[in-house]
Amino acid sequence: MDKTLLLYKLDRLLHLCIKTEPKEDKLPDNELFTSDLIKVREWYDTIETDPQWKEMFDVVTVMRQSNSIWKFRSKIKELGWDDYNSTDEEIKAYILKGEKIAAIKLYRKHQMEVCQHKVTLKDAKDYVDALQKTLGIT
Repeated sequence: MDKTLLLYKLDRLLHLCIKTEPKEDKLPDNELFTSDLIKVREWYDTIETDPQWKEMFDVVTVMRQSNSIWKFRSKIKELGWDDYNSTDEEIKAYILKGEKIAAIKLYRKHQMEVCQHKVTLKDAKDYVDALQKTLGIT
């Protein structure tokens, strides 16, 4: 994929994430930013500045996860955070307990029931893996 096109699309996603970032009182006490915003900012900055970015990221995975984040954040833009019950904390709890399969199942169920978006097993695993990475767990 062309770097310029990828950066353009990530820039659009980054702006959507910033626009739909929850107010401080909606975030967990121990967080200042959502994992989506952190992830997209990391992708954008790395792809823009690091000449070895293709070795750091699987482009198809970035594209798939970007699509999932775009759909999720578009739903947030439509509904607002008050009408959306985020399950990231529950997913993180499963990850911290070593229950990755339960985390993946919960993410898929939540996406289907709340966002009316069917998530593939691979996309759900990629999401949970990325969340696990932000928690510093390998």
